[in-house]
Amino acid sequence: MSNFSDPIFRGCTRPAMLFGVPMLPFLLVTGVAILLAGWSFYLLSAYVTLFITAIYVPIYFWMRAITKVDDQRLKQVLMRWRIRGKQIQNHQKWGAISFSPLKLKKRK
Repeated sequence: MSNFSDPIFRGCTRPAMLFGVPMLPFLLVTGVAILLAGWSFYLLSAYVTLFITAIYVPIYFWMRAITKVDDQRLKQVLMRWRIRGKQIQNHQKWGAISFSPLKLKKRK
């Protein structure tokens, strides 16, 4: 083993945060909630808008609770859902989820 080490500065790997939540998930969830609430208020009623707001608030606090300990944890959870979503057909057929390496082709 070498005595040399390469330090990783945690501030360089940290995502941009808004109100304790990474910026991209916060803006996506907030944007969708605002659009749905605005259109539902215009087209349907204020009760639907209140319902959408009641759904948005726990989602925001859930994202904030996840990122309170580790700022990369929300990214890991969303990546897990994305990978698991692609495995639904295998799980329904075989009753298990498995991962295998990708076969990569060399580029010229």
